[in-house]
Amino acid sequence: MYPWCFAEEGCEQLIDYVRRLGVQRMYVASTYHAGFLVHPHSSEAKVRILEDGVVYFRPDEELWSQSRIQPAVSELCTSGNLFGDICNAAARANIELSAWTVCLHNTRLGLQHPECTIQNVYGDSYPHALTPGHPEARAYVAGLMNDLTKNYSLHSVLLEAPNYRARAHGGSWVSGHHHERNGVHLRELEEALLSISFNPEDVKSAQAAGVAVSMVRDAVKAHLDHYFAAAPEIPAELPATLAEFRKQVPELVEYETYFRHTEDSLLLELRQIVQPRGVKLVGGANPSMDIVLLGVYGEPAERVAELTRQIRRQITAEQQLEVAFRLGFYSPGMGTAIHSAKALKQLVDIARDEGADSVAFYNYAEAPRRSVEWIREALKERSG
Repeated sequence: MYPWCFAEEGCEQLIDYVRRLGVQRMYVASTYHAGFLVHPHSSEAKVRILEDGVVYFRPDEELWSQSRIQPAVSELCTSGNLFGDICNAAARANIELSAWTVCLHNTRLGLQHPECTIQNVYGDSYPHALTPGHPEARAYVAGLMNDLTKNYSLHSVLLEAPNYRARAHGGSWVSGHHHERNGVHLRELEEALLSISFNPEDVKSAQAAGVAVSMVRDAVKAHLDHYFAAAPEIPAELPATLAEFRKQVPELVEYETYFRHTEDSLLLELRQIVQPRGVKLVGGANPSMDIVLLGVYGEPAERVAELTRQIRRQITAEQQLEVAFRLGFYSPGMGTAIHSAKALKQLVDIARDEGADSVAFYNYAEAPRRSVEWIREALKERSG
């Protein structure tokens, strides 16, 4: 759920609606990135362009006094604390609240602090992607965790983008920067190579861990230089896949291991902040997560069953599994649509049967109202 929905509909009214759906927990964005979104049942704006990279709470000035990267506050909070109001109203209604927190995906802050972003082999900054290898970017994310869990009554924090981001700002079902495009065809290999971070802080830390980063850099640059020079032809002598490139440059595997360790260490740091306050972490299948969130957007029933079983086997007995469904997902070529309450109920029951502890629905503002209403039936226990 987005904070502006509460500002538009009223905190008490919207939370009462959520409660009557049978929902027990709301994931409300405490921070968010840019967007140009269709809100089909909004009474104020059917199409909304978002503020980029802002927070929807009033930062605790004392906690942020030593941080060079400062959170930007939404215009919705110029005269109040919208997120705080939502938290208080949820507590009164006995609804759990999780702070849906976008961590390192922040174009506003990346433009202000390019030295803290992922930089490719040519030194180009990707402003949408702060790197978890930079101490100040990590301190910013830790500051969010500290502020939110210290000052608000939360069940959990849902972490979005606590990892290394790809070059492409967009993805298969979301578009990227305005007019983001490639004038030359890039295979998956070239996209992957352009996404490798050579931020000086990443390079320094990886080298200290024994990684021959200079060999990786030279190989990546040589490959891309050759590829670009030969375009529109694709040189047959170049590796065609990332797996082939790794065989030729095994040092890349060591560098990728550094990236994974860096991501893991950040998640562990965040866990150490929130756990003493009784707050859970929600996110991908990582040992630091209390609740592992599995998105099965557009997946057919048999695939939902398979993916749920697969993740259930991977995670620990102490971790909970939550399976998330995207409502209103029916664009051509974007997977299996959920066209009815019966279809949603079937998918929810499958997830429960295969080991899901809970289910989630994405998302209130962007889904058609009819799809939101189907949640009532989906959460009912089966008779018999």
